[in-house]
Amino acid sequence: MPVASRRTRPMTITTIRFPRPRLARPAGLALAAGIVLAGTALLRSGDAPSPVVATPDLGATVNAAPDRLPPAARVAFWEPRAASGSYLDLLFLADAYVERGRVTGDLGDLERAAAALDRAAPSAPDRAAVDVRRAGVAFSLHRFVEAAEIAERLVAADERNLAALGILGDARLEVGDVDAARRAYEQLGELAPSPAVWSRQGRLAFLTGDPDGAERFVARALDAARADAFPDEIAFYATQLADLRRLAGDLAGSEAAYALALGALPEHAPALAGLGRLREAQGRREEAVSLLSRSVELLPLPEVIATLADLETLAGRPDRAADHLALVDRIGEVGQAVGTVYDRQLVLVAADHGRDPERAVAMARAELQDRQDVYGWDALAWALHAAGDLDAAADASRRALALGTPDPRLRYHAGMIALARGDRAAARPLLEAALAGRAALPPLQVEALQGALASLAARP
Repeated sequence: MPVASRRTRPMTITTIRFPRPRLARPAGLALAAGIVLAGTALLRSGDAPSPVVATPDLGATVNAAPDRLPPAARVAFWEPRAASGSYLDLLFLADAYVERGRVTGDLGDLERAAAALDRAAPSAPDRAAVDVRRAGVAFSLHRFVEAAEIAERLVAADERNLAALGILGDARLEVGDVDAARRAYEQLGELAPSPAVWSRQGRLAFLTGDPDGAERFVARALDAARADAFPDEIAFYATQLADLRRLAGDLAGSEAAYALALGALPEHAPALAGLGRLREAQGRREEAVSLLSRSVELLPLPEVIATLADLETLAGRPDRAADHLALVDRIGEVGQAVGTVYDRQLVLVAADHGRDPERAVAMARAELQDRQDVYGWDALAWALHAAGDLDAAADASRRALALGTPDPRLRYHAGMIALARGDRAAARPLLEAALAGRAALPPLQVEALQGALASLAARP
């Protein structure tokens, strides 16, 4: 990770959400958001562009406003209206494509959104509304530097451009410029206190070592979303809250928040994946496999598929595990056609499974050229560990821990690197902290963590 639909992804695409179509005002005035907790979720690519969808029979929703329709129905609503080239209709159509792509995982929808914006630009009375959406598409494709540059120009022209401020803060956070992100979020909070801002502030609080503050911010955003009663917003914020609680080891609180998300949107892929990981931590593996499998059917992310591979390995089904990892490889190959949106997930999967660690190191270093956030340094550290370059891994791991981010994955990687270097005193507290949040770790890594702690206990 969006808003004026208020949000901002979960290691999730990272899509920027633009305002729901509200005909009383230009769409570009509302706030955009794009928070993703533990990395970024990505859209699938490689699908052929689909034909224009005929306007459906809306049935019971015939009187519903367009912004209350599901993303696919929203696209179908706006496509025939945008055929005339109306500026506002094309903006609303671009927003709907981005929303649909976020749900279905079709990167082609980002291309369709960009095409709609190109059509809107020549007749745009407000070019900023087009450009801010172009920044959002760039962000969704992980072109964070480009997104920040566009947003900076827009903010320089109008310091009250909320959507541009949101993208600027999000992009700066993704490239590791925490201070710039904080300034943008503070400015947003002064101009438009809202769930979108609180969600962003929650992510920033977590990254900078304040998990309690993060939960307070996100719970506040969720309460506001429930008052507005938009199911997709409830699902987003509830999943963000559930993920925070899972990272903190609060399994009961996490389960309650996932239930709220899935009550609002039963097919919300990030919530299904999060609950699946939680079920594995609770020892309910069959449910975990079922939930993760459904999440992959809806949105095939490499990291979720790799989790299924781990569960199949633990269940003694290596052939099925190999099939899942082969699917990860195919997704990576397809992803190369659209850039680097999958790279971080692929690096971690490769390092977890000891698959071509040198290539994983190269991918991690390439991403760090533009995206130097703590998770980028962590991915490099883990890949270097897999490749056997322990001193460089330790240096990268120190950078990953520099903000005090209380993520069990960062601590697990740091602890295993310290243990591999023979620094048992440094390894122990890191690995013990990771064990408390083991619901955040890939299943095979939980087994490795338990073995490492057993070895430390056997030889103080």
